[in-house]
Amino acid sequence: MNPIPQSPHVLKTGLLDRTQSICPVCKKTVDADLVLVDGRVLMTKRCEQHGRFESLVSSDAQMYQRSLAHDQPGKKPRQFATQAAKGCPDDCGICPNHQQHTCVALLEVSDNCNLSCPSCYAGSGSRPARYLDLKTANFMLDRYLDYEGRPEVLQISGGEPTLHPELFSLIKLAHAKRIRHLMLNTNGVRMVEDREFVKELADANIEVYFQFDGFEPQIYQKLRGGAAVLKLKLQALDALAKYHIPTTLVTTLARGVNEDQIGRIISFGVENRFVRGITFQPIIFVQDGLVFDPLDRLTLPDVVKAIDAQTQGLFRVSDFVPMPCPHPTCCSLTYAFIKGGRVTPVTRKVDVEKYLDYFCNRIIASPAGLLRKALEGLWSASATFNSTDVLKDFACVCGIPFSPHILQELKDNVIRIMVKPFMDAYTFDFKRAKKCCIHVLQTDGRLIPFCVYNNILRPRAHA
Repeated sequence: MNPIPQSPHVLKTGLLDRTQSICPVCKKTVDADLVLVDGRVLMTKRCEQHGRFESLVSSDAQMYQRSLAHDQPGKKPRQFATQAAKGCPDDCGICPNHQQHTCVALLEVSDNCNLSCPSCYAGSGSRPARYLDLKTANFMLDRYLDYEGRPEVLQISGGEPTLHPELFSLIKLAHAKRIRHLMLNTNGVRMVEDREFVKELADANIEVYFQFDGFEPQIYQKLRGGAAVLKLKLQALDALAKYHIPTTLVTTLARGVNEDQIGRIISFGVENRFVRGITFQPIIFVQDGLVFDPLDRLTLPDVVKAIDAQTQGLFRVSDFVPMPCPHPTCCSLTYAFIKGGRVTPVTRKVDVEKYLDYFCNRIIASPAGLLRKALEGLWSASATFNSTDVLKDFACVCGIPFSPHILQELKDNVIRIMVKPFMDAYTFDFKRAKKCCIHVLQTDGRLIPFCVYNNILRPRAHA
């Protein structure tokens, strides 16, 4: 195992950085400090009207600081939707002050849902059914093309997008725009209620981004509003497996609720090869009425360490490398090749940390330059194993001669494990927001960074 490099600039205590955040009550912009306290990173800020706030950002200050070496210079979109005038978030759309183009765009096709999850960042489940019409969707997608040329990834989302009466027309529309890869965000309920829907989905050339929080019924009582949801989830997984629909499991993790399920979820993904990836998302507190302690929450290092412990080192802490295209503290991930029951993380073959260290590394010559380019392709928010380019990058990194006959073997035997903690009003950092590469398409043609939209600009049901 390659040791994780230690930065000579790692601080033990004191002020780490100054930034801007928002008040968790009124959402006004306030100054904020990131400080090191007892080996952790805290955000402290004060609102003139609502007082002082503290929140845990990272439970491991050393891991947080080490990730900063992976801050890749951003790439601008082909054009901006708005002008920089008043500053974040008033100019959002995105404006020239934004530091990264769109790796993944979300098209929210409904704000209706067949579950009522108390943690839902969209506040879905209790509203009248409203659906995005095809004419507006066409306009929004055309604007996406204006910004990106040939976009990488579109996630069809909601609410619950499978409730849309013209979902497959929307999918066909997106394919016609030559977007490289489509994903469908879903809770899976319709897959159980409508088996013909699953058959049609299997032919739609789309990856399913499937909400799955663990194997115990009480988890869904707390996170999804009903213990009976687990039975529906397991039946939906059976349907996805039957038709071998490429699937990423997306797990919302909450302290004291389901962090003990991490190892079981990874084992399930390794054993079931329709599962191409697993994304762990520590819960964000964007809905009114959720009671929690902002100083006692799951952070990225907690999840990575739990993966190590609960898989008995099948995946180690050292296997996880920050994703460089957003802010490097936003996400960490690894890949593994699965064959004959053996799981080999790619980091055991290549020193990924070295090649993606943008402070120290200046590798530009072949073949090292080609390797770095391949790693940048893998460690991107737009990477998906339905993409031939991504599979070529994986083959390059692993030293596998790429040929047409090996394409399906790679598709069926590679898995990605990702930890992605989004920001809420307690941890919101405008420096991170300005580097965001996951953007929500708006009906007026703008693109708004995910955390900016969900914390500040998303219309709420009570508004």
